[in-house]
Formats: sequence, C-alpha cells, structure tokens
Amino acid sequence: MPDHFDIAIIGAGPAGLSAATRAAERNLTHILFEKGEVGNTVFCYQLKKHVMAEPGKLPLRSPVPFQAATREAVLEGWHAAISKHGVNLRKAEVTAINKTDRGFEIQSSTGVCTANNVILAIGLQGTPRKLGVPGGELPHVAYTLADPDAFQNKDILVVGAGDAAIENALALVDKNRVSLLNRGNDFPLAKDANATQMLKAIDAGKVRCYYSSSMVKVDAGQSVISTPEGELSIKCDHIIARIGAIMPRKFLESTGIKFPSADMSATPVVNHRYESNVPGLFILGALIGYPLIKQAINQGYEVIEHITGNAVEPADQVLIDEKLSHLPGKVLENFERIRAALPLFQPLSEPQYRELIIDSTVHVMEAGTVIFKRNDYTDSCYSVISGKAEIDLPRGGTATVEPGEYFGEIGLLSGRRRTATIKVSEAAWLLETPRKQMLKLISSVEAVKKAINKKFMTNALQTSIFPDVEPKFIAELVERATLRSFKKGEVLFSEGDIGDVLYVVRKGSVKISRKNRLGAVVTQAYLAAGNYVGEMALLSEEPQPRSATVTAAVACDTMLISKQDLHELLTGNPNAKARITEIAEARHIENLTGDWSTQSGDLLDFMLNQGVSDAENVLLIDSDLCIGCDNCESACAATHDGYSRLDRKGGKSFASIQLPVSCRHCENPLCMVDCPPDALTRRANGEVVIQDSCIGCGNCIRNCPYGVIQLIYDKPKSRSLFSLFKDKDQDSGAAKAGKCDMCSSLSSGPACVRSCPTGAAMRVNPKVLIEIVASKQQ
Repeated sequence: MPDHFDIAIIGAGPAGLSAATRAAERNLTHILFEKGEVGNTVFCYQLKKHVMAEPGKLPLRSPVPFQAATREAVLEGWHAAISKHGVNLRKAEVTAINKTDRGFEIQSSTGVCTANNVILAIGLQGTPRKLGVPGGELPHVAYTLADPDAFQNKDILVVGAGDAAIENALALVDKNRVSLLNRGNDFPLAKDANATQMLKAIDAGKVRCYYSSSMVKVDAGQSVISTPEGELSIKCDHIIARIGAIMPRKFLESTGIKFPSADMSATPVVNHRYESNVPGLFILGALIGYPLIKQAINQGYEVIEHITGNAVEPADQVLIDEKLSHLPGKVLENFERIRAALPLFQPLSEPQYRELIIDSTVHVMEAGTVIFKRNDYTDSCYSVISGKAEIDLPRGGTATVEPGEYFGEIGLLSGRRRTATIKVSEAAWLLETPRKQMLKLISSVEAVKKAINKKFMTNALQTSIFPDVEPKFIAELVERATLRSFKKGEVLFSEGDIGDVLYVVRKGSVKISRKNRLGAVVTQAYLAAGNYVGEMALLSEEPQPRSATVTAAVACDTMLISKQDLHELLTGNPNAKARITEIAEARHIENLTGDWSTQSGDLLDFMLNQGVSDAENVLLIDSDLCIGCDNCESACAATHDGYSRLDRKGGKSFASIQLPVSCRHCENPLCMVDCPPDALTRRANGEVVIQDSCIGCGNCIRNCPYGVIQLIYDKPKSRSLFSLFKDKDQDSGAAKAGKCDMCSSLSSGPACVRSCPTGAAMRVNPKVLIEIVASKQQ
C-alpha cells in the first residue's frame, strides 16, 4: 500500500519550502517533492548574486528565513530550515496527480503515494520561453547565467526587460560589453530597485539598451535586431534570453485545473485560500502570477493555516485595509464587491488582484464632479464600480459609462492628451489605477491586454469617425479589426497604391505627404494617436488609388479595418455610411484646392525633426529682432538660483526663426518614462515640471531626445546650465535634474520672454509658430 500523507507539496522553491516547514511545525505528515535543487530558481541565479527581499513593506510569516542577501546565504538558510524542522524531502519528478476517493494519488519517478491535499508550487523556470527566430538554437544562445565571471571581454546581448534580464546584464557589465534588448519603452515588470540600477547603467554608458526592439535572426558572432530605426546587425559573442517562461498548462490541466481563458499566458484562478477549482488542490507562487520570493514564502505559510482550518489574513492585508478604510462598510466586503463589479480584472489571480488594489485608489464622487477634462495630460485608467460617468463627446452629445466599464485607456496607451471631458453623472465609486500598474497587467495578463485594446478601438472610432453611430455597428467593426505596428520611417501606404485598409493610429504619429502640382513630394500634415487615415479609397466599390503617402513619423501602432469589412457593415448602417462619406468628401475638396508648397512642407518636416510637432509650448527667438544681449539667459539664471534653463545660441533655425535649447513641454514627454521617484509630473495645462523629490539619477536626461535637461548641483554658479559640459568637474554636492519650468513660481510668466527688450523671445504653441514662419515666407 502506498505511503499516505496529510499534505503533498510539489516544488521546493520558496513557497514549497515555506509550506513544508510550516506543515512540520504543525506536526502534519507531509512530503516535499523536488526534481532539481532546493530553491531551484535561486540556485540557478548567477554566483554571489544579491537577492532582494521585496516588497519591503510586507512582514515575513514563515519558519523559512529570508532577507536581502547573496544567493549563497539565502540557500544556506533554506537548507538549515529543512534540517531544523525535519522536512520530508524527496528528490523526484512528479509525473501525474489524480483525484481519488482518498484525496489524491501522486505518481513520481520514485513511486506512488497518496495525500489528502496537494500544494503545487513548481514555478515556471523549468520551461523558459525560447527566442523563436532563425539561429535561436545555436550554442552561444543561453537562457540562464550561472557564473558572470566566466565571461570576459565579450560582446553580450541580454534579451528581456524583467528582473532576471536586468540582473544578468548588470552582473556582466564590469568585464564585458553588454547590450539589452527591450521590446518596450520601460521596465514595468521589474522591481523598482532593479529598474533604477539598470537605468543608471544605461545612463553611464555601461549598458546599451535597444528600446522597442526585437530579435530577428541569430548568426555566429552577430545578431540582427529590429529597432524603431530599422533592422540593425550587432556584434554578439553570447546571447542570454530572459524572456519569461511557459506555463506548464498541459500538466496542470491533467490534474483537473481549469483556466479562465484559452490564452497561453492565462494563470489558474484560485480563491483567497489559494485553492483551485479542484477541492484540496492548492496553487502558490509564480503559477498564479506572483513570483516574488517574499510573497511566495508568505503564501506557503498561509496555505497550511487554511488547510488546518485556522483563519489567517494575508500578510498584505494591512495594505488593503489602508486603501479601503475610507469606504463605508467592511473592508473585506468592499474588496470582494470591487472585484465582482469589474469584469476587466476578473481574470487576475488573487495575488494580482490584491496588488492592483494596493496600487490603486478608490474615489467616492458626487454627481457633477469632473474626473478629467479634455486636453488634460493625466494617464491613469478609471473603472466604474458603482454609479455612472458621462463622456462629453468632441462633436457634441454624450456617452454613458455604466458600472463595470472603464475609461482613460486612450491616454494610457497613447500618452497623449485626454480626448474628452468625463464627469460623474450619478454618485459613483471609481477605481483609479496608475499607468505603471496597468502596463504591468497588460504585459502579463493577455485577457487584460485584449480588453484594453478592444476598448481603445471602440472609443477611437466613436470619438473620431463615428460619433453618432449605433454602438452595435462599432462593436462589429472592432471585432473584425486587427493590430499592426510600424517602425519609424516605414510606409503604411504610398500615393497611387490601391486602397484596401483604413488605419486608426493607436500610438505614435504618422506623416502625410503627396505630390503638388509641380510634382514635388510635399509633407502635408502630421496625425497623432486617435486619428485615422486611408478612408477615401475605401468608399467606392471600384478600386481607388491612394491620394497621399502615409509614413510612420515615429514608431507607431495602428488598428486596421479592411475595405471588405467596412463595406459589409456600412451596407446595413446608413448613418455610418453618411458620416464617412462626409469626411471623405471634405478631404477630397481639400486635396483639390490645396496648394501644398514645398515651403510649407519643409516647415512641417523641420517641426517634426526638432520635436515641435510634439510640443505644447516652445520657446522661439526671432533672429530679425534679436540683438544678442543675452538678457533671456541672465533672467532665467536669476530666477533659478544661478542656472539658466536655456541656451540661446544652441538649437536650429528656419526662416530666421531660431529654436534655442529649451524644454518643449511635449505632449508625449519621454523624460517622464522611468523616473524612479516620479519626480517629473505634468500639470493639467501641459507644463512638465521637476519636483523636489528628484534624486538626480539622470534617466530623464537620457530619455529626452532634445537635450534640454541637465544636472544642477547644490553649489550653483552664475552661468548657463548647458555650460556644464565644459566645466563639469568643478561642480560639487548633490545633483538634481533641471529644465525649463515656464517660471511656474512667477505669476508674471516666463522671465526669458519678459526680459527681452525687442520682443524677439516668445513662448508659443506650434500652431502659432507655423503662422509666424508662414508670414516670413510671404
């Protein structure tokens, strides 16, 4: 007869070890299976790696010790706990788990046993995700890093943007030339400490990071990657791919565990006791979407308490209480109420949902309260728990946001201004989730990603093309739409091509150009996220050529609607057909009457290249009026403790209009990406300012494409901020980032403009700049 245990634990990682030691403390018969090494994930870390103990606010509940220390010290503590508590450890691979009348039958490489309860804590590291590109199986491609000291004077490419990729890259930088391939623009899945260290290494030139990039091909000694600027071949002696792991779904489903969707990245759903849909089968750690060591250890302790019938609150409950204490009623009831009310977050595992609540804010708002206004620059996402919100559509009319729905995804994904004003129409509870948390969920939960994309498409179509069309029509259109990304400079379609697709810009911007009457190709306009192109060639049943060329001005994402799908749906919806016909006819008349001079096209190209097309407010100097007195720089320095935030002689010129080196207060400010203390903020009027919480890490300096931010030291000198390049070694004290803040502390406005004796210095919106330059060309 096979051995029988109260509890069988599969996997001797942090969660499994914690569960086993707690079971031993509670005198429960148990068995702990491990096919590899104890703490296998940590065991596979590079030698002497520093293991962080995050989240720092959480207490540790477990007989298993854990604090920030080296890999070796952590493993030593865990082995000591196994010995001290007499854990019944069996080195064997579990091949099957079957539900029986006695509980569960566990088949392993060493035999069969039975148990009343089973705890799955196997993690994901056993099946790393592969590169999946030609050459991906070559011998110099690895998926782990055991010993960083084994590599010296090598060109190494680390693929990934999570903790493992960052830690591997940082461990190699001292003796090698390291590059990092990041498919996104930031590090939303990494711990804050890791992200900060990586950004400092990038800023110091120790790591070369390729953002918004992916692997194309691997060859001996080099690799081809796809970047926003196009494909690039880089020297590469060794590749370390840390791009996650594949859920062992087949094995989990064989035990009876069900998944919320067919998405391969979906995680099993567990209740507050960590119990799956199979009674008596519990799941912990990375399998339910929460791989942090401290959280897994706490889960191991808690699950034993649940199994033995002891009421125990999760360790992070104190943080939940803090977030929800202001709401009427009991915290636990409100915690469950919020989840039940919001379908978007129901695919989340229990730990993921708890993290969402901890990072979000629940607002209680009365009817009439404005949540945000059109053209504001906020970027969080709102979900309606109860009550209703009302969207003031740009073309008139309103749309209601019902309980369970959400809004704000356009600003979240595009980084642009809010496209509409939204207010509370019926007293409401709203869950406000910050951008970083939403990006993390979009990256890790496929169901959330699809839902957000679908909502973005719906709102984009409703607010731009079909504001007065039945929701059913838009929903059908969205279901048929597809997504496609374009690199900077890549052509969406060319003038003269046969049109068969309508494009809606989801992220980024596109440039529209066409031949004028003289045959010269002239830039006609730039369209940012939320706009659309390509509708004119789709209206006629007969094939129609494109009237312009559309090019990705920056890396952009688009949604595509085919001509066939559009025509099928327009046939049954006369209102929608009338609307798009009206738009196309207006653009057709514009094309026939527009002159599109080369001068106007050159101006638009100049604006794009200098970042003016993305600017909210730009400083310009009229060279015809400027007398070179430098009052502007002096006034700026006097206002900012001796440091001028502008360089009058720097920058480029067009038609006697000079753009000095000064902040543009961009609509989509890259400087705000990856600011560890969130010191860079944008006010509702669009001004981007740096708060006192700046730690001087330099991330904003690295991310700004226009070189308008520099470090300011505690001991200022009366000179231009940009002269720091020349005498940097003379500065001392702590450094913080500095840039134009539009003299926000002065009610009289920017000092540079007020001090100009001839009126040459001006702070203007890009539209005004176009008018000024156009007047000088006449």
